[in-house]
Amino acid sequence: MGLYDRPYYQDEERSHLPPSLATQSFAIVLIVVNVAVFFADFIFGGEGFALRTAMEVTPQTIVKPWMWWQFVTYGFAHGNMNHILFNMIGLFFFGRIVEQRLGKFEFLRFYLVAIILGGIVWSLRANLTGSPVPGVIGASGGVIAVTMLFIFWYPQTEIYLMMVLPVKAWIVGVLMIAGNLFGMGSETTAFDVHLVGIAFASAYFYFHWNLGMLSPASLSKLTQRSTRLKLHDPDRKSRQEIRDADEAERILQKIHEHGEESLTNAERKVLERHSRHLRDRR
Repeated sequence: MGLYDRPYYQDEERSHLPPSLATQSFAIVLIVVNVAVFFADFIFGGEGFALRTAMEVTPQTIVKPWMWWQFVTYGFAHGNMNHILFNMIGLFFFGRIVEQRLGKFEFLRFYLVAIILGGIVWSLRANLTGSPVPGVIGASGGVIAVTMLFIFWYPQTEIYLMMVLPVKAWIVGVLMIAGNLFGMGSETTAFDVHLVGIAFASAYFYFHWNLGMLSPASLSKLTQRSTRLKLHDPDRKSRQEIRDADEAERILQKIHEHGEESLTNAERKVLERHSRHLRDRR
């Protein structure tokens, strides 16, 4: 049984989802949302339409907390047909397999966190370096993270490079890393967003992360458990010994008056514990 196939990773799948989503792949849902946004932008104005401009991450997003929602929305906007086509093909082929292994909600968390981290890093770098690029859009960070996680799990699987050349998945991974490293500095492609996705997928795989701990339900359960934890008290043992000593005096007086057969099991245990304390002190 794989790590993510175990029941405690799948409990969230049994939550009350609408019937239309309960049997639907979240990877497909993400594709539908991306395509819908793309065509809305295309139909109602294209390059000059306010929707794309509002959704993109800019160098100033990082210093404007009231605009941090853009760290999510930029991942659902695309500039042209090739841009969205390549991203959605990757999400379709690799996303569904990764989702089957992670589960719907963990897959969605993984994908969105990859996008958010990529947007934060890009905005921070662009702000510090004075990047001439006005903004960044696209799901590439999330799609590359999903693809890289697939490669870690199935390195010997054959992938058709450019849909023509069959190569091992691990070779595609090496090419992805090298290509993005050498591409750094480009003003047309956000290679740093891609590298963040690769780094996040690598850390997720090697450290066996589970982002379910970030869900409101898990945080609530963690809080409830923490309130029931007993605090470590270094003086607790000494206080217990004092109580045992006082109780032992009473029990010895009872033996003197009524005999040993009058003792209860609890009283006998107190005497045994008190005797043990005395032996330990010698």
